[in-house]
Amino acid sequence: MTTTKRIHRNAASKDLPARMVRSPSRRAVLVCLLLGFTFSAACGGGGGDGGFTQPAAEDPFSFDVAIGTQTAFQLLGVSGTVTVTGAPGAPLVSITGVRRVEAASVEDANAHLADLQVDVSSTANEVLVKTVQPQFAGGRNYIVNYTIALPDHLNITIMTVNGKVTVRSLNGNCTITSINGPIEVDAIVGNAILALTNGNITASVTLPATGQIDSRVANGDIRLAIPQTTSAQFSATVAIGSIALTNLVLSNEVITPTSHSGVLGSGNGTIALNAAIGSITVQGF
Repeated sequence: MTTTKRIHRNAASKDLPARMVRSPSRRAVLVCLLLGFTFSAACGGGGGDGGFTQPAAEDPFSFDVAIGTQTAFQLLGVSGTVTVTGAPGAPLVSITGVRRVEAASVEDANAHLADLQVDVSSTANEVLVKTVQPQFAGGRNYIVNYTIALPDHLNITIMTVNGKVTVRSLNGNCTITSINGPIEVDAIVGNAILALTNGNITASVTLPATGQIDSRVANGDIRLAIPQTTSAQFSATVAIGSIALTNLVLSNEVITPTSHSGVLGSGNGTIALNAAIGSITVQGF
């Protein structure tokens, strides 16, 4: 039997040395997000998704990092798509993609392509990938689209500003922070910490014992799928929007016009969902 509960409020290969850098320039480093700033045109544009084509120059890249004792992968991006796929027993992290500069002319784009680089480093504990670009874009769009394949046991952290982030088939913890663009995670077995300013979050997560799902969006929807056997303290809140639960049974249930809380199973883990303006939908499978 399918049960749905809904509330509304109307009113929004090669081993790398310890450090490998494709450009000697350190003029800039990225990720205004890490500095707590609202991302502006100074860091580049919105990734070329505006429905028109600008003059551009681009160049593919590829890195392989052998995995030994590392347990974590981190990517710090600015603009562009990020796709991460885990594979059981994979021996390395494969990092491929395209660097792209959009400008007023092809000549200008080509002249500034070298200003946009991918910095890959590896320690005993972590593989780190960073987009490195000028602090002031001068009206250009700097874009790096990443495709990452890695061992599925790694814990991953992704921080980016503009662009879609997709993570699939991971048996580790997943932390994603972004400003603009959807976040999609699928077949995750681990903790999931997802934070987004504008866009939708779609997630399918199997929570480990005493695990945590924390998903927050300022302007957009949250759609979460979890096993019906999940054990967690559950809470969902909206400022303006709706909350719906399907195929899940909560004990100690409390429903208000803007919140829904209760206990799933034995309540060993934690699920906290928050949408300032948008809907929250949670489905058991």
